[in-house]
Amino acid sequence: MATLRIYDLKEHVLALDLKDLLRLLAPRSLEANWIVSTVKFSKPEHEHFEATGEGGEQLEELAQGNARLSGFDLAALADSTRQVIWGEFVASAPTQLDKTWLIIRAVDSTFYEIDTDDETVLRKISSAYKDVRAGEAPITSWALGRPGE
Repeated sequence: MATLRIYDLKEHVLALDLKDLLRLLAPRSLEANWIVSTVKFSKPEHEHFEATGEGGEQLEELAQGNARLSGFDLAALADSTRQVIWGEFVASAPTQLDKTWLIIRAVDSTFYEIDTDDETVLRKISSAYKDVRAGEAPITSWALGRPGE
């Protein structure tokens, strides 16, 4: 899968959130099935999910159980979320539940990471945002913490 990172800023804060990405990728994002989960790193004890607002609280609860939900339900929760700080959202097509179409990761309110092989998604992301960078590897492959931890 290709990895893109979106770093667009507006007034020194990230200029997008989950709801913006879901809208950009509609209608396919709304038709997809999603799993909401924590961002997991190479060290098992390191995983994060954090979101603010009413929808964010509900997303946090769902992430603890790797909950599945429809694209419409995810979009509704995203609309009532102020900000996703950490989180992972894995999509599959309605007819291919065992095949990942797209992964969206919120990373510490610093950037959004997109993993997909879908060229249409890659083009939409690259044309909609100004500061889009190719990721060398998904954030989950990074080792966090100090050496020896």
